[in-house]
Amino acid sequence: MRTLLSIALILLLMQSKGDAIEIIVDYTFDTNNFFDTQEKRDAMQAVADRYSRVITSPLTEVDVDGTETGTGAGWRIGFLHPGTGATFEISTAVDEATDPLILDEVTENPAEKYGFDGIAGIANPLIPLPSNKWILFAGGRSLGTGIAGIGGTGVGTNATETLNDIDGPLHRGVNDNTPGPLTLNDLPRWGGAISFNSNANWHFDHTSIPPSGTVDFYSIAIHEVGHALGLATRFNQWPVNNSDNYNGPQAISAFNSENPFASSVSELLLAGQPDNHFARGAQKSDIFNAGEPNKIGIVPYSLRQNLLMEPNALFTGLQRRLELTHVDVRALRDLGWFTLSQTNPDISQPDHRVGISTFSAVGNDIYNTSTGQTTSLTSRKAKRVAGVLAVQNDSDFIDEFTVVSTASNRFFRITYFRGGANITANVITGAHTTGEMVPGNLTHNILANVKPNRKRLKKVTRKNGKRRVKFRRKSITLLFRSVSVNDPRGQDFSRIRVRAK
Repeated sequence: MRTLLSIALILLLMQSKGDAIEIIVDYTFDTNNFFDTQEKRDAMQAVADRYSRVITSPLTEVDVDGTETGTGAGWRIGFLHPGTGATFEISTAVDEATDPLILDEVTENPAEKYGFDGIAGIANPLIPLPSNKWILFAGGRSLGTGIAGIGGTGVGTNATETLNDIDGPLHRGVNDNTPGPLTLNDLPRWGGAISFNSNANWHFDHTSIPPSGTVDFYSIAIHEVGHALGLATRFNQWPVNNSDNYNGPQAISAFNSENPFASSVSELLLAGQPDNHFARGAQKSDIFNAGEPNKIGIVPYSLRQNLLMEPNALFTGLQRRLELTHVDVRALRDLGWFTLSQTNPDISQPDHRVGISTFSAVGNDIYNTSTGQTTSLTSRKAKRVAGVLAVQNDSDFIDEFTVVSTASNRFFRITYFRGGANITANVITGAHTTGEMVPGNLTHNILANVKPNRKRLKKVTRKNGKRRVKFRRKSITLLFRSVSVNDPRGQDFSRIRVRAK
């Protein structure tokens, strides 16, 4: 008997505790060479490492002959071949002649591969599956139109025996055996398989924001690995009530904790059978901040992301990349995994620098105060002077900021320019915005032109019959304030002081 499960993600494109498990990405069955560059493998490893940091469940070693369990000798791992889509089984036996499942007439079918040698760093067929190692077979092939990837897990020929055995090799010390006629659907803890559509227009660089019209590999991969770990599947541990909606207490508790002013829900909506994804667009959650999420391109802190385990990947102006949410991680707990706890996400953070030019500007990496972010200019003989404000996005995600500063008075005329355009009216009313800014060193520069009113500052005196012109000592301070459009807690201040004499 073979039991295999794989779930597809349909793509919709629009513009602490130390690691307890290690997800080993194995490319043995990448027969179409989908992962043929280091950039692609780095992106896949970034996803694997993300889950490795989040999941803290210890997994026991699996002996190759399956002894000391109720299953007797011999067991197999079954999955869909990432390169072909065919069912594929690996036996822990050395070869077909020593395969206990064939010798004991459990099956007449030999496994497609014998021994773990060459897989996940295992050197020979007698080496067991090490403790805390979780294998992810990865590859690519041509998938159906609109399908970006598929991911899941399977349990092999002797699935019934191994999953009925609470000490069996597929449980790996996790006491999640579900009694009853559907025991076959218990979640195996050995690993999974994942495959990506080789025809998609992929963006593989997980360190940059995906351009419009591309498919973000990190977003698709983190969803599909979630399937392989048991999220949004038909295993018994995926809690579905009689109305075909989700009733896992951990995920529901997380959702209600993020919506304290709304009525508590008793279930989360699912997309329906057979996949049991969370319903598209029906529920949102905070990005799960523990375990070092990839924050490049994710939604700003003040916004919540659609749940990762929805059936469609939706990319918009502020959501260029998907990540694990608080609810998705708590769903892992409902499946029996141990995980890190949520921490407070970072807030938005503009960063000011001020000076007579961007090269000499001060204030880098100083926040929420004008101390250390002040430049003084001297206007001799009441001549025009100018200073520059540079606004930078020090958040970990795309953000946009409003900028407001000081208006003219009777002694000084203040004019603000952006790229040669006069933006004074917007700056003094707080209507000027930077537009969307990516994290990094790019700056939004505003030139502040300060022209003293010579007529009001001029002071004419006569001494010994000689006419002398002096200027009154007056000063003005331009106080700049930038505030995140998405999260008003994210702000920064700076000052340009101008003294005329």
